[in-house]
Amino acid sequence: MRSVHDSLVLLSASGSAGYRVSPNTRTLHSVRVWGRLHPQWAHRFTVGLSRLGISILNGFAHRDGEGGWAAEFLVTPTSGAPDPMAVDFLLLTREVPPADLPPVALDDYSLDGAPERGGVLDLEVRGPDRLGFLGSLLRTLGDLALVPHEMTILTRAGEARDRFALKTLEGKVPTDPTRRALDAVLAGHRGRAAACAPV
Repeated sequence: MRSVHDSLVLLSASGSAGYRVSPNTRTLHSVRVWGRLHPQWAHRFTVGLSRLGISILNGFAHRDGEGGWAAEFLVTPTSGAPDPMAVDFLLLTREVPPADLPPVALDDYSLDGAPERGGVLDLEVRGPDRLGFLGSLLRTLGDLALVPHEMTILTRAGEARDRFALKTLEGKVPTDPTRRALDAVLAGHRGRAAACAPV
Protein backbone atom coordinates (compact mmCIF):
# COMPACT_ATOMS: atom_id res chain seq x y z
CA MET A 1 0.00 0.00 0.00
CA ARG A 2 1.22 3.43 -0.88
CA SER A 3 0.25 6.61 0.90
CA VAL A 4 1.69 9.76 -0.62
CA HIS A 5 1.57 13.08 1.22
CA ASP A 6 3.55 15.04 -1.35
CA SER A 7 1.48 17.46 -3.41
CA LEU A 8 4.01 17.30 -6.25
CA VAL A 9 3.40 13.62 -6.94
CA LEU A 10 1.84 13.06 -10.37
CA LEU A 11 -1.12 10.71 -10.22
CA SER A 12 -0.94 7.86 -12.69
CA ALA A 13 -4.35 6.29 -13.14
CA SER A 14 -3.00 3.24 -14.95
CA GLY A 15 -0.04 2.61 -12.64
CA SER A 16 0.10 0.97 -9.23
CA ALA A 17 -2.69 1.88 -6.85
CA GLY A 18 -2.10 4.60 -4.30
CA TYR A 19 -3.72 7.39 -2.32
CA ARG A 20 -2.92 10.80 -0.90
CA VAL A 21 -4.60 12.77 1.88
CA SER A 22 -4.25 16.55 2.09
CA PRO A 23 -5.76 18.67 4.89
CA ASN A 24 -7.58 21.74 3.56
CA THR A 25 -8.85 22.98 6.91
CA ARG A 26 -9.20 21.41 10.36
CA THR A 27 -12.34 19.57 9.24
CA LEU A 28 -11.97 19.31 5.45
CA HIS A 29 -9.58 16.94 3.68
CA SER A 30 -8.91 16.13 0.05
CA VAL A 31 -8.46 12.44 -0.68
CA ARG A 32 -7.02 11.23 -3.97
CA VAL A 33 -7.10 7.59 -5.01
CA TRP A 34 -5.64 6.23 -8.23
CA GLY A 35 -4.48 3.18 -10.13
CA ARG A 36 -5.98 -0.18 -11.01
CA LEU A 37 -8.73 -0.77 -8.48
CA HIS A 38 -11.36 -3.46 -7.89
CA PRO A 39 -14.36 -3.09 -10.26
CA GLN A 40 -16.58 -2.33 -7.24
CA TRP A 41 -14.04 -0.16 -5.43
CA ALA A 42 -16.37 2.86 -5.34
CA HIS A 43 -19.06 0.95 -3.47
CA ARG A 44 -16.55 -0.50 -1.01
CA PHE A 45 -14.84 2.87 -0.55
CA THR A 46 -18.01 4.88 0.11
CA VAL A 47 -19.51 2.31 2.48
CA GLY A 48 -16.20 2.09 4.34
CA LEU A 49 -16.14 5.86 4.78
CA SER A 50 -19.72 6.00 6.05
CA ARG A 51 -19.02 3.24 8.57
CA LEU A 52 -16.07 5.29 9.85
CA GLY A 53 -18.29 8.37 10.10
CA ILE A 54 -16.54 10.25 7.31
CA SER A 55 -18.81 12.10 4.90
CA ILE A 56 -18.09 12.78 1.21
CA LEU A 57 -19.08 16.34 0.32
CA ASN A 58 -17.91 16.50 -3.28
CA GLY A 59 -15.90 14.35 -5.61
CA PHE A 60 -15.04 13.13 -9.07
CA ALA A 61 -13.76 9.81 -10.39
CA HIS A 62 -12.88 8.69 -13.90
CA ARG A 63 -11.68 5.43 -15.42
CA ASP A 64 -9.22 5.69 -18.31
CA GLY A 65 -9.08 3.55 -21.43
CA GLU A 66 -6.55 1.19 -19.85
CA GLY A 67 -8.65 0.40 -16.81
CA GLY A 68 -6.98 2.69 -14.29
CA TRP A 69 -8.80 5.14 -12.04
CA ALA A 70 -8.14 8.69 -10.91
CA ALA A 71 -10.44 10.03 -8.19
CA GLU A 72 -10.53 12.95 -5.78
CA PHE A 73 -12.99 13.54 -2.93
CA LEU A 74 -13.56 16.30 -0.39
CA VAL A 75 -14.38 14.62 2.93
CA THR A 76 -15.20 15.69 6.46
CA PRO A 77 -15.32 13.58 9.63
CA THR A 78 -18.48 13.58 11.75
CA SER A 79 -18.38 13.53 15.55
CA GLY A 80 -16.39 10.56 16.81
CA ALA A 81 -14.86 9.71 13.42
CA PRO A 82 -11.12 9.08 13.06
CA ASP A 83 -8.74 11.70 11.72
CA PRO A 84 -8.74 11.26 7.90
CA MET A 85 -4.95 11.57 7.96
CA ALA A 86 -4.84 8.25 9.85
CA VAL A 87 -7.16 6.31 7.51
CA ASP A 88 -5.90 3.79 4.94
CA PHE A 89 -8.12 4.85 2.05
CA LEU A 90 -6.70 2.27 -0.31
CA LEU A 91 -7.68 -0.51 2.08
CA LEU A 92 -11.26 0.80 1.99
CA THR A 93 -11.39 0.10 -1.77
CA ARG A 94 -10.72 -3.59 -1.05
CA GLU A 95 -12.83 -4.41 1.99
CA VAL A 96 -16.14 -6.14 1.24
CA PRO A 97 -18.96 -4.09 2.82
CA PRO A 98 -21.73 -5.59 4.96
CA ALA A 99 -25.05 -6.58 3.43
CA ASP A 100 -27.22 -4.58 5.85
CA LEU A 101 -27.07 -1.11 4.30
CA PRO A 102 -29.86 1.45 4.74
CA PRO A 103 -32.25 1.74 1.77
CA VAL A 104 -31.77 4.37 -0.91
CA ALA A 105 -34.06 7.38 -0.53
CA LEU A 106 -34.41 9.57 -3.63
CA ASP A 107 -36.23 12.78 -4.38
CA ASP A 108 -35.81 12.26 -8.12
CA TYR A 109 -33.61 10.69 -10.78
CA SER A 110 -33.10 10.60 -14.53
CA LEU A 111 -31.72 7.91 -16.85
CA ASP A 112 -30.37 8.63 -20.31
CA GLY A 113 -28.39 6.67 -22.87
CA ALA A 114 -25.44 8.63 -24.24
CA PRO A 115 -24.11 7.14 -27.50
CA GLU A 116 -21.88 10.18 -28.02
CA ARG A 117 -20.02 9.18 -24.83
CA GLY A 118 -19.29 5.63 -25.90
CA GLY A 119 -22.67 4.14 -25.11
CA VAL A 120 -22.64 4.56 -21.33
CA LEU A 121 -25.87 4.82 -19.37
CA ASP A 122 -26.09 8.22 -17.68
CA LEU A 123 -27.75 8.38 -14.28
CA GLU A 124 -28.42 11.51 -12.24
CA VAL A 125 -29.95 11.31 -8.76
CA ARG A 126 -31.18 13.81 -6.18
CA GLY A 127 -31.84 13.01 -2.55
CA PRO A 128 -31.40 14.23 1.02
CA ASP A 129 -27.75 14.16 1.97
CA ARG A 130 -27.02 11.69 4.74
CA LEU A 131 -24.14 9.51 5.75
CA GLY A 132 -24.33 6.35 3.66
CA PHE A 133 -26.42 7.76 0.79
CA LEU A 134 -23.75 7.13 -1.84
CA GLY A 135 -22.80 3.68 -0.56
CA SER A 136 -26.43 2.51 -0.60
CA LEU A 137 -26.91 3.84 -4.11
CA LEU A 138 -23.76 2.12 -5.40
CA ARG A 139 -24.94 -1.13 -3.77
CA THR A 140 -28.20 -0.79 -5.71
CA LEU A 141 -26.26 -0.37 -8.95
CA GLY A 142 -23.97 -3.27 -8.09
CA ASP A 143 -26.97 -5.56 -7.55
CA LEU A 144 -27.67 -5.06 -11.27
CA ALA A 145 -23.99 -5.63 -12.18
CA LEU A 146 -23.57 -1.91 -12.98
CA VAL A 147 -20.55 0.15 -11.97
CA PRO A 148 -19.59 3.78 -12.60
CA HIS A 149 -17.17 4.48 -15.42
CA GLU A 150 -17.23 8.08 -14.23
CA MET A 151 -18.97 9.80 -11.34
CA THR A 152 -19.45 13.31 -10.02
CA ILE A 153 -20.54 13.81 -6.40
CA LEU A 154 -22.01 17.12 -5.29
CA THR A 155 -23.60 18.08 -1.99
CA ARG A 156 -25.25 21.45 -1.60
CA ALA A 157 -27.65 22.83 1.01
CA GLY A 158 -28.34 19.39 2.45
CA GLU A 159 -29.06 17.79 -0.91
CA ALA A 160 -26.99 15.19 -2.78
CA ARG A 161 -26.82 15.63 -6.55
CA ASP A 162 -24.77 12.80 -8.00
CA ARG A 163 -24.10 11.83 -11.62
CA PHE A 164 -22.81 8.53 -12.98
CA ALA A 165 -21.77 7.17 -16.35
CA LEU A 166 -22.57 3.48 -15.98
CA LYS A 167 -21.26 0.33 -17.64
CA THR A 168 -21.48 -3.34 -16.77
CA LEU A 169 -18.91 -5.10 -14.60
CA GLU A 170 -17.31 -6.32 -17.83
CA GLY A 171 -17.06 -2.77 -19.17
CA LYS A 172 -19.86 -3.19 -21.69
CA VAL A 173 -22.82 -0.99 -22.55
CA PRO A 174 -25.83 -1.83 -20.33
CA THR A 175 -28.61 -3.59 -22.23
CA ASP A 176 -32.16 -2.29 -22.53
CA PRO A 177 -33.48 -4.91 -20.06
CA THR A 178 -30.85 -3.79 -17.53
CA ARG A 179 -31.82 -0.18 -18.04
CA ARG A 180 -35.50 -1.01 -17.53
CA ALA A 181 -34.66 -2.98 -14.39
CA LEU A 182 -32.66 -0.06 -12.99
CA ASP A 183 -35.47 2.35 -13.84
CA ALA A 184 -37.95 0.16 -11.96
CA VAL A 185 -35.70 -0.15 -8.91
CA LEU A 186 -35.02 3.58 -8.72
CA ALA A 187 -38.70 4.39 -9.20
CA GLY A 188 -39.39 2.28 -6.13
CA HIS A 189 -36.97 4.39 -4.10
CA ARG A 190 -38.25 7.76 -5.35
CA GLY A 191 -40.39 9.58 -2.84
CA ARG A 192 -39.02 7.59 0.12
CA ALA A 193 -36.76 10.45 1.15
CA ALA A 194 -39.32 12.07 3.45
CA ALA A 195 -40.05 8.75 5.12
CA CYS A 196 -36.41 7.84 5.80
CA ALA A 197 -34.77 9.37 8.85
CA PRO A 198 -31.10 10.36 8.51
CA VAL A 199 -28.62 7.65 9.44
